[in-house]
Amino acid sequence: MTKKILISSLIALLLSIVLLGFLYLQKQKEYEGVDPLSAIPVNSEMIIQFDSFKKLSSKLNENSGAWKELRNFPYVDQINKNINAIEKLVDEIDSEVSISLDRPFTIASHLQGKDKIAFLFVFPLNDYLEQNDLQNALEIWTGPDAQKNNREYHNTTLYQIPMNSNNLKEIYYAFSKGFLLLSPSRLLVENSILQASTNNSISKLKGFSQIKRTIGKNVDANLFLNLKTFPKPLSFHLNKSSAKFVRSFTNFANWAELDVSLRNNIVLLNGFTYTDPQESNLMNLFLQQEAVEMEMENILPASTGLFSILGMNKPNLHREKYRKYLDQTGKLIKYQKQLNVYNKNLSLDLENIFYSIIFKELGFAISEGTSKNKFTIIKTKSASIAKDRVLKVVDAYAKKQKRTRSFYEKSYQLDPQTKFQIFKLPIPNIPELLWGEFFKEASSQYFTFIDNYMLMGPNVKALSEFIKEVALGKTMNTNQTYQDNKEFLASQSNFLLYASTPKVNPYLTQFLNKSLQGKFKEYKENINKFQSFGIQLTANKKLIYNNIFIEYDPILELPPQTEWESRLDTCFTHKPYLVKNHYTKEKEIFIQDVNNKIYLINPSGRILWSKQLDEAILGKVHQIDFFRNNKLQYLFVTKKQLHLIDRKGNNVKNYPVRLHSEATNGVSIFDYDKNRNYRFFIPCADKKIYAYNKNGKTLKGWKPAKAENKITCKPQHFRISNKDYIVYADEYRIYILNRKGKERVKLQNQFAKSVHNPFYQYGNSIITTDQSGIIRRIYFNGKTKNIELGTFSNQHFFTISNLTGDSKLEYLFADKNQMKVFNSEGKEIFTKEYNSNISNCPSIYRFSKWKTEIGFCLKDDNQIHLIDAKGNNHKGFPVKGSTEFSIGFSKNKKKSFNLYVGDRKNFLLNYSVL
Repeated sequence: MTKKILISSLIALLLSIVLLGFLYLQKQKEYEGVDPLSAIPVNSEMIIQFDSFKKLSSKLNENSGAWKELRNFPYVDQINKNINAIEKLVDEIDSEVSISLDRPFTIASHLQGKDKIAFLFVFPLNDYLEQNDLQNALEIWTGPDAQKNNREYHNTTLYQIPMNSNNLKEIYYAFSKGFLLLSPSRLLVENSILQASTNNSISKLKGFSQIKRTIGKNVDANLFLNLKTFPKPLSFHLNKSSAKFVRSFTNFANWAELDVSLRNNIVLLNGFTYTDPQESNLMNLFLQQEAVEMEMENILPASTGLFSILGMNKPNLHREKYRKYLDQTGKLIKYQKQLNVYNKNLSLDLENIFYSIIFKELGFAISEGTSKNKFTIIKTKSASIAKDRVLKVVDAYAKKQKRTRSFYEKSYQLDPQTKFQIFKLPIPNIPELLWGEFFKEASSQYFTFIDNYMLMGPNVKALSEFIKEVALGKTMNTNQTYQDNKEFLASQSNFLLYASTPKVNPYLTQFLNKSLQGKFKEYKENINKFQSFGIQLTANKKLIYNNIFIEYDPILELPPQTEWESRLDTCFTHKPYLVKNHYTKEKEIFIQDVNNKIYLINPSGRILWSKQLDEAILGKVHQIDFFRNNKLQYLFVTKKQLHLIDRKGNNVKNYPVRLHSEATNGVSIFDYDKNRNYRFFIPCADKKIYAYNKNGKTLKGWKPAKAENKITCKPQHFRISNKDYIVYADEYRIYILNRKGKERVKLQNQFAKSVHNPFYQYGNSIITTDQSGIIRRIYFNGKTKNIELGTFSNQHFFTISNLTGDSKLEYLFADKNQMKVFNSEGKEIFTKEYNSNISNCPSIYRFSKWKTEIGFCLKDDNQIHLIDAKGNNHKGFPVKGSTEFSIGFSKNKKKSFNLYVGDRKNFLLNYSVL
């Protein structure tokens, strides 16, 4: 009997163990494969899913760029603190139960009341045992008093962490269907409990299910937006009028999903939008439209603050769909009524005229820093055809007013050779009328044409400024920041919006509420470090592909404040040469870029012509009156040729002249008797100085001896006591010759002349430095005198000038990163030290008898400096520039001057300096 009882007991025990094991395994399996989205209320506005809380926290803490900058904002900093607080909370309760934060979690936003937004946090649990352990640990951690506020809801216990308990705000949480649900809103946790108990998951909603299938893996987050409800919480941050518009804008599309990648210097959001073709959604306009190549950047000024381009591969299909959209939203009658007023008055079809001239692109742009200058740009197949069609509107209105077309015609003259016609349109709001509220306040008061683009704007001045930038080549395709950002943009799309934050900040902030405007003003510098952002939309069968980026750069480089900037094909490295226009007597600019192309640029900054050369110019560009008719030509030498070019860029007869040997330095021009009977002297690689007459023939009678070593400087001519001296040097000695090339003076003590510096006349002597920086004064009886003012490298620059206006000369040395100036007695006047090396021999600029200044470039710092005789900076200096510069004085601006310099971005800059 006892044995039977024992056996029965063992069997019962084994059955119990098996049953408990089965139940345990069931509990272990219970939470596998549960979708967190099943606990998200279906009317949530925004959902964010993360693969791992731990990885997210680590990445944010390690981010030294965008996120670190965002933490300067109190709201973002609070989010960061909350993330850290959760980690701290887990550490505190970890002694009770082992919890890993290396798990996915989901956040959803939900409107609460009139203008509040609450967030729901959903953490999946591994199994029932983990849930039980976590539940016990949280109850112990919150203490027995907190349990008094617990309540049952829908067969689930709703827990509360009271206000100020453990330094946390009031939080509600519950365990339901394998999830830990948390929120500061009890109602939101209750809604989540109900949602989790139904089969009506948000994943099953039309639209959401389509975009869910497109989510990317190995990204920082997946962001879902309900585009029907998201406008309302967005409107909370806007001013009254903007908020009203955004709240009513619930027909943009249905659902969007964005894969989020947060890097140090860029935030990327890529994914798809679903728009139901049967609904009145604005994004349906993109469906059935092919993506187009966006080329409008070639016609948009580089200073543009914001621009958007709408790709219309089929303009008539867009018109048809836009009319359908207006009909579905109850706006078609108003649209037709407005059109009919103009059409009847002018006896024209406005809609047909403007749609017929669109070729693939319709654009909108806002000038830097202001919302007043809004432009509409239409790409056309033919500017002449488009112009004829639009002028029909002008002519019809002129006829009604009993005026001629000329009454509505203005003009903008960039320079004597370049003129643009600008016409006044009788209908000031055509863009908004035809293409909707995105073009709100974009005036069509005036229009003009640039290449094949029609440009509409508010006034003649605004259009003129637009035209000037484009004519000088300063367009968005030369804007370095935009070009860098294009790495994150596709070459084709249906819509592109791009903004430069520092430029457009004043415009965007006007749409915000007063509180947020104050925050933007307070944190302006931080916001501007997020220097640009772009949004690109591309139709992809039944979905729209979204491509969004936000660029972060802590170094905010402000553009130079120039009078104009003229774009070259590439950058240049030498000094811009100011040359005289023999017709107008104005100064023009002669440039050669690093690809050996030469340019002549007029005073307005427009390139008059360009010409490709095979080689770089050596030394300076000179102007001579070759024909003795007061018309000037440009003379210069390249390694293999002597060139003489007229002001139209054509070669003068017999030029270019092939050299006997490769030139090693620039050409020297001697006009002994000031009668324009020029002689050209060129040092060459075979250690000879060759001389040519102005017709390019070898000069008879010039027979110098071959130099002993490589010639290191171009010849110079001095006339002293009615005698001519031609002076040059090789690597180790000085040559002083007469007109025939015979040695006129033999130095008693030869020396190796410094490589960068010429000879200067100093009374009845000449002066230069040797390779160690010792000043060598040379007398024409062969004697020399040494002046030692310090120790300098063999790469130093040296010049002399009367800087103070007292008739005495000062000595100026520039060596590496130092500038030193000494008086005629050798006493130091000042020393200046800079962050990088001085790139060129300082130039002396004389503004008056008593005012002389020193100019030089720090190429590595992209800075040019202008300092006075005491070493003080000229007002406003240093400024941006990477070459030597030239200064010219304007006839119309007696108190100012123009400074011309190159930059690193292919531009010739013209600063107007007081």
